[in-house]
Amino acid sequence: MRHKTIMSESKGVRLKALNLLENSSLGASALFIPILANTLTGSYMLVGIIAAGYGVTQALSYAYFGRLADKDGRMVRFVRLGFLASSSAFFAHALAYDGLTLLLVRLAAGVATGMYAGAMLTLSHERGNNGKLAGIVSFGSLGWLLGSIASSAIQQLTSSYALVFILAGSIFFAGFMVSLSLKVSSYADRGRGPGVGTSLLHVVRKNYRVYTSFMLRHIGAAATWSIFPIFLNQELRLNGLELGSLYAINASTQFLFMNTVMRRVRSDANMHRLVQMGALLSSLVFLAYYTASTYMYMVSAQILLGVSWSMIYLGSLYLLLNKSNDGESASSTALLESSISISIIIGSLIGGFVAEFAGLRSVMLLSSLLCITSFIATVNWRGLIGMKSTYNININIIGYSRYVKMIRTKYLKI
Repeated sequence: MRHKTIMSESKGVRLKALNLLENSSLGASALFIPILANTLTGSYMLVGIIAAGYGVTQALSYAYFGRLADKDGRMVRFVRLGFLASSSAFFAHALAYDGLTLLLVRLAAGVATGMYAGAMLTLSHERGNNGKLAGIVSFGSLGWLLGSIASSAIQQLTSSYALVFILAGSIFFAGFMVSLSLKVSSYADRGRGPGVGTSLLHVVRKNYRVYTSFMLRHIGAAATWSIFPIFLNQELRLNGLELGSLYAINASTQFLFMNTVMRRVRSDANMHRLVQMGALLSSLVFLAYYTASTYMYMVSAQILLGVSWSMIYLGSLYLLLNKSNDGESASSTALLESSISISIIIGSLIGGFVAEFAGLRSVMLLSSLLCITSFIATVNWRGLIGMKSTYNININIIGYSRYVKMIRTKYLKI
């Protein structure tokens, strides 16, 4: 028994390392891709098209490799393949010299980063132990923090985008080396059960309410993220180090919130309430961006962003994994990641179009409205989480008050 516990803890450490390295690489590169794209193309619209192209290939890759991982069952193989392919794709970013070459390497990166996501989330989940998933996923946020800081420092010191992408490729390769220490066969790897024979369409029908509300929020977010570094650089006049610090504040808030509040939430009903709160807080975040004028103003908005994203992302993951049959978990979580990519496609195009014709700040106002529609979509989740179909707003207000009180007394000590 003790041997099994030690093996489980060792596997958890490796998965935390993989999440840390993956998101360090993505965080290091994501900060400067919109700026590089704008430099190479000179058009907000083309920046949006490049971001959308990445989203298309990533969405298809998530869905295809997630289902393939469920059918094959050997999740670790897909993790290794994805990290090795991602390393090659991000090294190739350093060779981009115009809009077309940047588009091609972003398409390749979309395919590569979609190979491992569903498999890695399946390996990270353990039924009845929500804290394990929260702990592992939280290291992804810590990775964004470290990646943002490292890439900002490198760019500030060298004024080189190529070195940033060489760093990103190197980090993915380090992740591939870590994945070699994972055993191919484990309990979580065995994709056997009633879910194996089902189709992706069945998984979508089963979980469409989660995907719909999540997508609405993320379409709004993606619209803003497609032009966010440009907004910070051109309108608020922030330098590379200040840009990186704002991304780092968001990531560090996520890491702390996931490891304190989110890992202690147990029931699906409470997760549902937190997802709703996440959608509402997201709307406030984008309103704050719309009115922002200083660096310190953005700091407070980034803290609120970290809390809201932790609620809506981890809450959605929990609900999907807890109701998945054996052989469906990689598919259901990969489809959630696909919904992020589809949102990037739609949101990036919307963001580029609105910014081109109505200005950068108008994009953030639209994002706030879309987060409100995401909250409205969560109202109808009662059947999904096994509760009564009638919706009582007073019950939910009481539920929210209970969680606010818990956070104040247990974590804020007030």
